[in-house]
Amino acid sequence: MDTTERTIGVVGEAFPLRPGVLMPDWSLVTEATAHEALAASMIAAQRSEKLSGLNAAEDLIWRTILLAFARSVAVPDVAWLVARTDLDEALVAEILRALRRRDLVVLDDRGMAVQAAYPFSAQETVHRVHLAGAGAVHALCAIDALGMGAMLACNTAIESSCPECGTPIRIATCDDGHALASVTPGTAVVWAGIRYADGCGATSGCTVKLFSCSDEHLTAWRQRVDPQGAGFRLPVEAALQVGKGLFVPMLAAQPDGGEA
Repeated sequence: MDTTERTIGVVGEAFPLRPGVLMPDWSLVTEATAHEALAASMIAAQRSEKLSGLNAAEDLIWRTILLAFARSVAVPDVAWLVARTDLDEALVAEILRALRRRDLVVLDDRGMAVQAAYPFSAQETVHRVHLAGAGAVHALCAIDALGMGAMLACNTAIESSCPECGTPIRIATCDDGHALASVTPGTAVVWAGIRYADGCGATSGCTVKLFSCSDEHLTAWRQRVDPQGAGFRLPVEAALQVGKGLFVPMLAAQPDGGEA
């Protein structure tokens, strides 16, 4: 870490996301830099305040949206969600607005269709993730791309590129998305920038969480694009841990096997 990074090191805490499920899952985060990066990101985005108190209907709609993206369903909207739940249209629309206030989804201008739900984007991004046994989806940032497989318990093949030189970056995961199978080029690193604005991580923090082909090109990108930006330079393994700690709880079932 450089001097900028050391100023934002914090100790992470966890909170109940649903009965028996803690957010984040610190047991999946063993490297010190990964722990600091995830803790700082949680605090910057006010995740504890925003996700605490999620009710059963909000949780149901949220999980339904995440699984829709994972199955490459057309952009889920109110009508699609009504057809797949026992909730009426007015309630679903209200829940979508609540999920937006919690910064769990990004909605279209009418507030009726989901454009993004971390870690997924309905719009094309530089981070393309091939899900084993399913199709390909787009992730909002490098951390989202890395954590997606473990959240869905599937192996992934990630395609991205260095923002400084355009070099393709290829990362494969194994062990149902929990471990790295390969990283190409081997010098690739991740910048986990810490930024949050306008109540939306997709348009703020996600723009500074990226892969780079090397330390040298990460430094060059930072000097050119975000010279004063706070964040953490992470080995890909540490960045994978950040992704797992954040995203695995999102679809985790209650320990007693009950409906989340």
